[in-house]
Amino acid sequence: MNILITNDDGIDSPGLWALAKAMSRLGQTLVVAPDKQQSGVGTSVSLYSGINIAEISSSIPNIRAYAVSGTPSDCVILGLRRLTQVRIELLVSGINLGPNVGNDIPYSGTVMATLQGYLRRIPSMAISLVTSSRGEEPRFDVAAQVAEWLALGFQSGQMPTEAILNTNVPNIPPEQIKGIMVTRTAPSGYVRLAEVRGGSNVNYTTAIGTRPGQVIEEGTDIWAVDAGFISITPLRLEVTHHNLIPDLTELIRGSPPHFLRNTP
Repeated sequence: MNILITNDDGIDSPGLWALAKAMSRLGQTLVVAPDKQQSGVGTSVSLYSGINIAEISSSIPNIRAYAVSGTPSDCVILGLRRLTQVRIELLVSGINLGPNVGNDIPYSGTVMATLQGYLRRIPSMAISLVTSSRGEEPRFDVAAQVAEWLALGFQSGQMPTEAILNTNVPNIPPEQIKGIMVTRTAPSGYVRLAEVRGGSNVNYTTAIGTRPGQVIEEGTDIWAVDAGFISITPLRLEVTHHNLIPDLTELIRGSPPHFLRNTP
């Protein structure tokens, strides 16, 4: 299996290399990641700026790795169209340091990078480790084992490929994980803006977790990770609100703008 790996935490992220090591056991693995931190860039691509590509040495045998001066989406596009001659059969993004759940998903460079694979009908998944504080020791090895298990499912043809598998792993010892839940996205955020610091040079700070008294519906991704479950949410790109089309169509027909009222 030919595997492409990216992330948004940058080429030096330990989570990226934990993932690369796990994927290298399953097939030919190519790493293409941003040369610096790119969290929060969502689907952004570098339309009007030059992108530098630098091949770097890999400590893992038989892995080619490139650092790109662009976004995670840039990395996937270049990985698929320029940096390999083989057909990529699996796209994996991560392991992100921090959760990607609920309303935070559209901002995530980790998750949105996989959209480039999804649109090309390439099996794709995003892997995130749900750390709640910066001083917490990240258990990337646990998240890497989850990623490897999912990748084996894709390799065997048992895992569905019609959606992005957005996977969030609690940062707790494996024996404390309660199981795996297939979830839906919560209609709320998990990473929230805590402060805006500075004068003309502004820096955001964030807080992770639910607010005191906030009720999270059971069966959602936030509920699952808070309860100690691995959350797997199948995502798809569908932005049309189909149920509104009949009512909106009737409204427009009944009250067209004045400049169209005399047209046939």
